[in-house]
Amino acid sequence: MEEIKVIYASMSGRNQHLAEYVNNFLTTKGYPVINEEISQSDAFTLADYKKVILISYTYHDGDLPDEALDFYDDLNDVDLTGVEFALIGSSSTTHEHFGRALDRYFKRLTAKQATVIAAPVKIDRDPQATDYQRIDALLNALLAD
Repeated sequence: MEEIKVIYASMSGRNQHLAEYVNNFLTTKGYPVINEEISQSDAFTLADYKKVILISYTYHDGDLPDEALDFYDDLNDVDLTGVEFALIGSSSTTHEHFGRALDRYFKRLTAKQATVIAAPVKIDRDPQATDYQRIDALLNALLAD
């Protein structure tokens, strides 16, 4: 099985926990995983993978995390044809633009010819049992081909 890349941005630890959950889900199914914090990840290597999971929080009222800005900008210069993505992230429904960072990633990735396999899984603060069910469904969809 080919390696799957998991990239995460986490301020409070929520998304790091989600990355660990995703990692455990994938390794239990026999997939090797490369797990990276977004500031340590190189967007120019994404085309080396067939499947990538991006986990990010939305900062304040819809902003990308500061530590993700270079990565996000570098996506402009990468051809992601043939790469499938799944997007997961925490936000807060108290913000005017709930989960907008994931929407921005979605637009950038699809503009660079990536395939985003389903709508992003947006989680209000701490994940609940139903959120994990949605993550499982998203991951199973990513693994389905």
